[in-house]
Amino acid sequence: MIIITGASDGLGKQVAKLYKEAGKKVVNISRRESEYADINICVSLREGEEIKKASDEILKMNEPIESIINCAGVLSVQKLGEITEDEIKRLMSTNVKSQILLISNLYKKIIEDKTDIVNVASTIGLKAYVDQAVYGASKWAVRGFTKNLQEEFKGKPNRIISFCPGGFKTKLFEKATGIDNTEKGDEWMKPEDLAVLLKQILDLPKNMEVSEIVINRK
Repeated sequence: MIIITGASDGLGKQVAKLYKEAGKKVVNISRRESEYADINICVSLREGEEIKKASDEILKMNEPIESIINCAGVLSVQKLGEITEDEIKRLMSTNVKSQILLISNLYKKIIEDKTDIVNVASTIGLKAYVDQAVYGASKWAVRGFTKNLQEEFKGKPNRIISFCPGGFKTKLFEKATGIDNTEKGDEWMKPEDLAVLLKQILDLPKNMEVSEIVINRK
């Protein structure tokens, strides 16, 4: 089965759609249900207890996990001098803590099933943008966690992939800025295209690992 966090919207939804069409069993972990998931585990990825609940449900299924794709995330745009503690907690919990706890909770099964892991970061995890200090810090942390996982799984058959896209059309941007970028032309990438690329990387032979891929907007 394929486990996807955040498969109810954006990139996660498009990845779920591709795997559903490919005949794979898709498990979505997010606050809302995904129309392309066979099983929806609706929890808040901000809370450790909720992540533990999702992990326990997965373990009860007693089915091999082919891949875990961590797509869930939130965006923030706050100026220095206006950053709040609540915003820091919101981003670090959703973008970083959720990935760390989910992988840690499922670690033994991940080893047993030779599960591949994709952590979706961002190009902001390689450079900086004004007014996005908290968001940037969270995505740098995601990349750091993924690098650490690559060390933890060194010598094992599991592939650990850091997936770093630039700006693409998603409600994530509108939720943070109030600006809807989904109707614009070629300025923003399409989540459907990014989903195809992500799946192509996982479809490569198991002896090939794309350790990190960065996809910039032209």
